[in-house]
Amino acid sequence: MRERPDPQLAKRSSIREVDHQLDIGPTVVHVDDELFDVARAAFERPQTRVLAVVDSSERLVGVLPVLRIVEEVVARAAPELLIAEVTDFESAARFGREVAALRCGDLMMPAVSLHPDSTVGDAFRAMKEYRLSGLPVVDEERRVIGYIDLLELALRYLADVTGAEPPARPTDG
Repeated sequence: MRERPDPQLAKRSSIREVDHQLDIGPTVVHVDDELFDVARAAFERPQTRVLAVVDSSERLVGVLPVLRIVEEVVARAAPELLIAEVTDFESAARFGREVAALRCGDLMMPAVSLHPDSTVGDAFRAMKEYRLSGLPVVDEERRVIGYIDLLELALRYLADVTGAEPPARPTDG
């Protein structure tokens, strides 16, 4: 009889063990980059759904979900499509700020990140708390060294719970 794997194992696994399982690397943009340049960078790497925003010293200062960039592009092209989301003073103020946004720093959220020694459980908690589908991985100096996607976490968890090996990383050609 096969022993049932410990579901807590995945939660204790380090990010270092999970990073690059799907070969999704970070997309790094600068706080002063113009939004259309940021949108181009996001379109070049569509698998990275949360961008890492860095300062001139290449240290993480914020994160920017791709969805916010898409909303910004839509807001400029067809603001009426997003105006329905304005339901109170706070959402009206946010809509006004976002429509006027010109640079990455105008839209970014505070820096949320993981370290290589963070656990899968830490990553799940942070992604849920901040409603993000991925997070940058940073070193001790807050320089971006990787990216963890929710799918990578789910694959690791499923592999540990079922006792199966995670799928092999896709290769080019």
